Amino acid sequence: MLYLTGIIVSVYLLILLIAKPQKTTADKILTAWQFLATIHLGYLYLFVSGSYKNVPGILGWELPFPFIHGPFLYLYTLYLTNQQQHKYRWIWHFLPFFADYVLWVPLLLMNPGQKLYAYEHGAPGLRGIIMGHTIALIISGVVYIIAALVLLKRHRKNIAGQFSYTGKISLNWLRYLIGGIGVIWFFVIFYRTEQTLYISVSLFIFFIGFFGVRQEGIFNRRTAGSEPAPGPPYEDPVPGAMLQPAALLMKNTVPEKVKYEKSTLTGEEAAEIHQRLNDLMQDTRLFKNAELTLGDVAEQLDIHSGTLSQVINSRVEKSFYDYINELRVEEFKKIVRHPDNQNYTLLSLAFECGFNSKSSFNRNFKKFTGQSPSEYLKNRHIDL
Repeated sequence: MLYLTGIIVSVYLLILLIAKPQKTTADKILTAWQFLATIHLGYLYLFVSGSYKNVPGILGWELPFPFIHGPFLYLYTLYLTNQQQHKYRWIWHFLPFFADYVLWVPLLLMNPGQKLYAYEHGAPGLRGIIMGHTIALIISGVVYIIAALVLLKRHRKNIAGQFSYTGKISLNWLRYLIGGIGVIWFFVIFYRTEQTLYISVSLFIFFIGFFGVRQEGIFNRRTAGSEPAPGPPYEDPVPGAMLQPAALLMKNTVPEKVKYEKSTLTGEEAAEIHQRLNDLMQDTRLFKNAELTLGDVAEQLDIHSGTLSQVINSRVEKSFYDYINELRVEEFKKIVRHPDNQNYTLLSLAFECGFNSKSSFNRNFKKFTGQSPSEYLKNRHIDL
């Protein structure tokens, strides 16, 4: 019954993914992955429960299934982080999966009795195939884990240049997922038993299904730029960025390789844009929008987001993320000294400045001041 629970949970998560509204391409990839992973888990259940002896005719068809997980991990990461460039090149990633079926033709053509004997006692004619299958599986696992980590590292760099916040878009859970696949591959290669493999795959499928259902789109969702929440009476409320159509936000936030050395932007133009940027932040306090993006600011300045990114990187020598969050820290240091604001909590003041979580506030405050918020307040004898 314990093993059957894994199948039930996997099917339940698959249903949730199918029912997820407004699915992105990444969601569709994950749904297909969850479907095939559930079938794979069903095969593993047959082995761990010993039920495979009752259905020997379907044996052999499960052997190439480990080759689908690496490509699906890579493709899901690729589309979730919006780094895809070629529409149909993904097909080639599944070539090893289909090629492995060709290798197992001698086994697949056996009758059920022969298959059962081969599984329980081995078959001399299959030893070379098993060796080639194992080597290819190891290579596939290592290559796709490394490739997914490279995509994730590039994504983290992209969002620092495009967003003023991280939250769910940092995809920390995906890093753990990649590590989980690495652990499963380790067990497959060195400690392969039906029980450990089944438990590992069950936990893995639960992980991808659960977080996949919760994961929002990153580069194709609307900017939640509304009026700031009621806060301390120090400044007039600052209107947030206007809601943008999804297509416009996509245009503004697609990661791009800006080759600054080939840019036609002159030093005078960069200085002028930098001054306009500073004036915009000073006059509108746009950084108080908790979900501010590079595209939002570029639209306000009526320039291309790539140009604005170049100006921030060259003139301020910071990423967009650091630039905005340093402004938020400075705003906090300013308003926390106001007597009227000392009736508020530290966290409510942080939210007023544009931070959307306590951890983000604490991390950025220490990064730019060298002190934790509580240490800063204590040293200045400020009691909230």
